[in-house]
Amino acid sequence: MVNQPLEKEHVTEPVKENVLEAVGLRKTYGEAVAVDDVSFTLAAGESLAVVGESGSGKTTVARMLLGLEKPDAGTLTVCGRERPAARRVASRERRRRAREIQIVFQDPYASLDRLQKVGDVIETALALHFPLPAEERRSRAAELLESVGLAERHLTMRPAQLSGGQRQRVAIARALAVEPRVLVLDEAVAALDVSIQAQILNLLADIREQRDIAYVFISHDLAVVHQISDRALVMCGGKVVEEGPTDRILAAPQEPYTRQLRAAVPGPGWTPSRRPQPA
Repeated sequence: MVNQPLEKEHVTEPVKENVLEAVGLRKTYGEAVAVDDVSFTLAAGESLAVVGESGSGKTTVARMLLGLEKPDAGTLTVCGRERPAARRVASRERRRRAREIQIVFQDPYASLDRLQKVGDVIETALALHFPLPAEERRSRAAELLESVGLAERHLTMRPAQLSGGQRQRVAIARALAVEPRVLVLDEAVAALDVSIQAQILNLLADIREQRDIAYVFISHDLAVVHQISDRALVMCGGKVVEEGPTDRILAAPQEPYTRQLRAAVPGPGWTPSRRPQPA
């Protein structure tokens, strides 16, 4: 009797829940349309890039996700809850939203209190969301700094005593302190030089893998986008003009605007397969 080879069992990966769902978002300022009919989803642990030049609407989308801007039309669902259109939100609801989604801005020196020590910056975020004793808060702050590549000695420093890359690490640690499901990164490496960019991008990749956190990465730089995202939305004039897997968009862009962005990527010898190396 001849033994028949066993068929390999087909294993499908579980479908992850969506932590963000945007449908038909629109935002106007007077007669100017900043965002027009923008829709997308973001799964748990996924990284989505929103790409475009200045004025494309990408930062307005980020501000609507955070509740800093109110959409004129459309719906936004975060972690299974639709965000109401109310202009004023109770403090308890604001804290709940903060634990769902956080942001890291482009300029960490402007987003950090220059008079606060690094430890106080992080402990303030912890105190707002977790009833921890002071000693435990300080210990947790040190752990968060260590998780972003800084040391306990940085707790007593002020932002002016840190480099740009170190300040951005502090901003990331502060955002992670409340254990969000989604992290919005608004041009978070644009102000850093190339070698420091590579370090921060590698750090973000490690954090995403360890925490299963989802990213919305706002950027004008397609080279950076490829290094950090699974999917990309390309925006122009407030509209999404192309979307899909980042590798495909970079290797074979379909729209003229995306091809223009792809052709403008700086750096000799750049290819879609290049990824950052530790500096």
